[in-house]
Amino acid sequence: MERVSSQDALKRAVLDEGLCAACGACVGGCPYMTTFRGKTVVLDRCTVEHGRCYRYCPMTEFDPDAVSALVFERPHDTEALGHLDRVISSQAADPAVAALGQGGGTVTALMLLALEEGIIDSAVLTRILPGEEYARGVVATTTEEIQAAAGSKFVGSHSLAAVRQALDAGHRRIGVVGLPCQVRSLRKMALYDLKQENLKERIALVVGLFCNWAFSSRDFAAFLAPRFGPTSIKRFQIPPPPANVLEVETDDGATRVPLDELRPLIQESCRTCPDMTGEFADVSVGMYEGMPGWNTLIVRTSLGTRLIEDAVRTGRLRTDAFPDSNLEHLKKAALQKRKRASQA
Repeated sequence: MERVSSQDALKRAVLDEGLCAACGACVGGCPYMTTFRGKTVVLDRCTVEHGRCYRYCPMTEFDPDAVSALVFERPHDTEALGHLDRVISSQAADPAVAALGQGGGTVTALMLLALEEGIIDSAVLTRILPGEEYARGVVATTTEEIQAAAGSKFVGSHSLAAVRQALDAGHRRIGVVGLPCQVRSLRKMALYDLKQENLKERIALVVGLFCNWAFSSRDFAAFLAPRFGPTSIKRFQIPPPPANVLEVETDDGATRVPLDELRPLIQESCRTCPDMTGEFADVSVGMYEGMPGWNTLIVRTSLGTRLIEDAVRTGRLRTDAFPDSNLEHLKKAALQKRKRASQA
């Protein structure tokens, strides 16, 4: 009887079922799997029985208590937002940085500070490179490279493949910005560490992005190309409800596309994902409904607390209280996503 490999199991449970989140964990450094036009592709059969592709995938078995013990040193908090120290509002104090990012530019400001202070020596971010059609992971080591990756992409981008690039390049303190599925994968990497690379220490900072869904990169590109041209788009924005549109900004101005036209492009994996706010990140960042130019910021770990305090002390970040009414709305939205996932 032929032995079942990790790749066989991944293909059967995830790829063949259309549940790939396009996180990128399985394709980083693997000679048997790659990406092609925004999709995960198997090039050849791998016979490794206990491989990283299956173990690190966010769509395979996930033990929230084990991951929570790793990150927070306590069992998983099953409340709507997971373990947290506080929820506040924030924005980059530098108007130029704020203008680059989604909402208040908080993520960009934090990654710039983390690099400057040596908390990280590199950042794995998501970027659409000039002349390219699909977003992908990049390893940023300079202020300019971090700023160039600012802004939301709204797609599964395989950006965790760049974690392997950062590790192979010898970086010891890697910061990663990722969607909730990618945060889960990063924590599974640190928990299992199949190559014994000291990933718990080397993945030094994890910033989670709020996410209800992401588009299939291939389908999204195919939708946009005849309407805008793949290289003419400068940024995307989704205004708070009740707008229900995607704003596509080009050199000619902004165009509003109804989200109802785009919903068929949402990845199937998003329908089974229970995590809206990146529960296992050091800090999580999202939009602040009703307050343009500001973000919602969830501070979760002691490292996250230190980073936010340093950002405020050095004048990189402005923070303010987060209203109870907004917090209740956020909790309700997170619980709704968890409920939808359980019913999928």
